[in-house]
Amino acid sequence: MATNTILQSLNTDADFGSVNAVGSSNRRQEEVFIAKETLLVGDWVAFDLAATADSDVTLGVFKADGNSSPVRTPFGVVLRSAEPSGLLTAGSRVEVVISGVVDAFVGDNAGAGSAIGTLLQITNAAGVADAASAASAQPVCGVLSETIGAGAGTTLKRVVVIKNF
Repeated sequence: MATNTILQSLNTDADFGSVNAVGSSNRRQEEVFIAKETLLVGDWVAFDLAATADSDVTLGVFKADGNSSPVRTPFGVVLRSAEPSGLLTAGSRVEVVISGVVDAFVGDNAGAGSAIGTLLQITNAAGVADAASAASAQPVCGVLSETIGAGAGTTLKRVVVIKNF
């Protein structure tokens, strides 16, 4: 019978010196994928649902986009390149946060701004999430954990990615 030991640490970053640490008790989960297009740190990403081979569907990632066909529903946010060169171009390995806290591109709710706790979903602007709309069929992909001022435009803000993968 398999057993499992889970260690939950409430220590600060300095205690372990981890380059991935964001803060104490960080529960962020990351995975590595292959970029199918040029990406930016903070882009919301989606799987290649139109891939021919089953194994390729969850291997490559595009910018999430509510205006693409098929719609590219987000599951995570680009954290950084996994390449020694630091490239985020098509074919590069990228580290993606699939759950937890990360800085991501978020719109300003049509100029009105957004409060901490605002639910987020993908927009028609590739790689950008914004305040969720009840009229949208897109699922919620995250929760805003930093205020966005009115008229701020699209900015990198701290979010909590809701695990969908």
